Amino acid sequence: MLIKKGFSLLPLSLLSVTMLSGVAIAADACATAPLVIAHRGASGHLPEHTLEAYQLAMRMGADFIEPDLVPTKDGVLISRHENDLTHTTNVAVLPQFADRKTTKRIDGIPITGWFSEDFTLAEIKQLKAREPLPALRPQGVEQNDKLAIATLAEIVSLVTQFEADTGRKVGLYIETKHPTYFRYEGKTATGTPIALDISKMLVQQLKQLRFTDPGRVFIQSFEVQNLLELKTQWMPDLKLQLPLIQLIGDTDKAYLPPKDSFSVPYDVFYHQQQNADLAAIYKDNSSFLAALPKPLDYSVLLNDKGLNFMHSYAAGIGPWRSSMYQKHSLDLKPFVKAARQQGLKVHPYTFRAEANYLMPKDDKTRFSYNEELQALFKQGIDGLFTDYPDLALEQRALFQQSCKL
Repeated sequence: MLIKKGFSLLPLSLLSVTMLSGVAIAADACATAPLVIAHRGASGHLPEHTLEAYQLAMRMGADFIEPDLVPTKDGVLISRHENDLTHTTNVAVLPQFADRKTTKRIDGIPITGWFSEDFTLAEIKQLKAREPLPALRPQGVEQNDKLAIATLAEIVSLVTQFEADTGRKVGLYIETKHPTYFRYEGKTATGTPIALDISKMLVQQLKQLRFTDPGRVFIQSFEVQNLLELKTQWMPDLKLQLPLIQLIGDTDKAYLPPKDSFSVPYDVFYHQQQNADLAAIYKDNSSFLAALPKPLDYSVLLNDKGLNFMHSYAAGIGPWRSSMYQKHSLDLKPFVKAARQQGLKVHPYTFRAEANYLMPKDDKTRFSYNEELQALFKQGIDGLFTDYPDLALEQRALFQQSCKL
């Protein structure tokens, strides 16, 4: 069942353009419409990463939908935000899988639950999706235990069928989750090394599925090694040229190992901890990475040298929204302009409409979702990830109208 609340765009006459005040309009802000990327599908309306959530996002008008990919035990790529299935499926209540519960270290962090790599695809198909934010999104809870877990092949089929039905082309903005874990560190519940290069698997499968239009595919990752190898090895081997996006986590060093890993590109941290030969892994880029402080955090990639380094393999960056703004302001930090001047697209994540996700205006009040998006559009942002593509599309239409005034 598709939830239609908030689906239709509001008449522009009902929307005030006064919200466009306060932030100067960049010279190129009106030149190209920013992309609206449906984060895990229309995940504000339906359980994330389901075919139904993707379908709703496409019907709303999203330019891209975002599948996150993890592998099954038999090497099939499925769409889940994490390989930990505990909170996004009903696996914990199914007695046939009670013995699969285990504790693993994912990017150095111990997690107890049920993991995709311990299930065959046939077993995954016995699971149903659940809303991971039940207190905030009762509309998603209504669909608990009704929707299946999707494979990459099923998502591509959905997008191509949507194009056949409507004539509108929607793209895939794909993230490979935890590539270092799956390739080097991770083991199944039986102790067998996983040893899967999911980035290589991804481009091979996209080639097999004949979904390789560079205007309709982005591949993103929080890690560096897999993007470099896609650029220099796996895509050339397949004669593909898909744009790559370097995701940027926390830049304030608030989530450093061993407590967390969101402040570091985990592959670099892992290889440094293993005293690995960086030259063998990163080739010509090893000297740049080796010269950076340990542990290398994302902030060092946002100066001129770091941006130039990322531009050597990536078409853009995906900064964490909370790391982009000046304090108590919607003015962007200088690295955003510097990245765009270097030719890098900037696609920040994740924009949610619920009050607790809004950015602070001062110690007591917050900017509204609409204020934030209008400020971003005015400053020339290239695109954004949102759980509510319908709301973002309303704001984009309003901004485009203001460009014609």
